[in-house]
Amino acid sequence: MHCEFLLIDGGKMSKSLGNTYLVQDLIDKGYEALAYKMMCFTSHYRNKLNFTWEALESSQNALNRLREGYKKHLEGNAKIEEEVIQEYKKRFLEAINDDLNMPVAMSVVWDVVKNSNKSKQLAELLLDFDKVLGVDIQKSEVKREIEIPEEIKDLIEKRKIARENKNWELSDKIRDELKEKGYIIKDTKEGTQIEKI
Repeated sequence: MHCEFLLIDGGKMSKSLGNTYLVQDLIDKGYEALAYKMMCFTSHYRNKLNFTWEALESSQNALNRLREGYKKHLEGNAKIEEEVIQEYKKRFLEAINDDLNMPVAMSVVWDVVKNSNKSKQLAELLLDFDKVLGVDIQKSEVKREIEIPEEIKDLIEKRKIARENKNWELSDKIRDELKEKGYIIKDTKEGTQIEKI
C-alpha cells in the first residue's frame, strides 16, 4: 500500500514520458516483485516514493540479506531471554500501530537479523514479523545474473593476470577502478565473484 505519488528517477511517471513500469518489467530484469515491496518499506506510505533501478537493486539485495539472516538464526543454538524477544515484539507492534510506520518496523527487523546471538527463537520471531511483512523470508536467497560489459570483463581478466604475477599493487588499482565503475570484486575459495553496486 502506498498512497502518495510514485516518482520515477525523481520526476513524475507518465506514459508520454515512457517511464511507466509493470511488475512484469521488474521480473523480466531479474528482480522479484517482493523486492519492490521491500523498497516501499523504506518510505512511509504518506510520503512520496522515488523509484530508481538502483533503489530496486538495493532492495533486492536487502531482501536477500534478510533471508540469509533468517537462515543463520535458524541454524543457531543460542538461548535468548524472553524479555529480549518481547521487547523486539513491542517495538515492532508500536511501529506498525503508529500509522503503519514501516521504516521504523524494518529497523526492528534488522536489529533482530543483526543480533550476534544466532538463535532459532529469533528465526521464529522473524517468521512472526513476516506475517505482517509478507516478503517470504523462508525462500532461498535469489541470485541475480548481472550482465557484465566487455570493458569490465577486460579489467577482471587484467586483474586476474596481475594476481597470478603477484602484482598486488596493480591488482588493487584495478579493483578500485572497478569500484568506481560500479562493480565490487570478491576473491573467494570458489573463485572471483563480481557484484554490481
